[in-house]
Parts: sequence; structure tokens; C-alpha cells
Amino acid sequence: MTQPEPQAEQQFLDLTEGDPGLAKLLHASLTRLRDGVAGDGLQEMARDLLAGHTDLRQIAATDAYGGDLLDRYHRFKDWEQNLDPDERQRITDQATELAADLGTQERQ
Repeated sequence: MTQPEPQAEQQFLDLTEGDPGLAKLLHASLTRLRDGVAGDGLQEMARDLLAGHTDLRQIAATDAYGGDLLDRYHRFKDWEQNLDPDERQRITDQATELAADLGTQERQ
């Protein structure tokens, strides 16, 4: 039997400078990775992170997932650079608002 995943705010608050909304978004993103949206390597990494077997600082200090992470980072940067500036701002504003809303819900 596996242990239940720790709540996002418990596991990721230190990485999000205490912001519960960002912690929830980080947890949701890792959940998607665990579900396989970015391939087997990142799926394994996310599974280990969410299960508490490792943390992001340990992941960053190893080469085990470096290739997968670097590839996805480059894909993101290419996508971001091709965005229209107004679209980039709209997405940024939307993400900021979502994180704020999630943080507000956590505090209630």
C-alpha cells in the first residue's frame, strides 16, 4: 500500500516562498507529469517527487533527469519566444490570477 501524497502546501510551500496558490499549481503540474504527459522519464521523476522519495533540490543536483528537463525547457522557451507580446502578457496575468485565487481558497 502506498502512502497518501502530502498536501501541496506542505510539500512545496518552501519552494514557492510560502505561496499556497503557487504550491497548488506546482503540485497540479507534477500530477500531470506523473500521469505521463511528458514521457516516461519525467513521469518517473514526478512520481518520486509526489511520493516524497526525493525533492526538487535533489533532482536539480543529479543528472538522472537532466536530458528530459533540458529538452522540455528548450521547447517551452521556443514556444514562449514565439508568443505575441500581448498574448504573453495575457497568459502571465491569467496564471498570476489563478495562483492568487488558489492561495485565497487555501487561506479560507
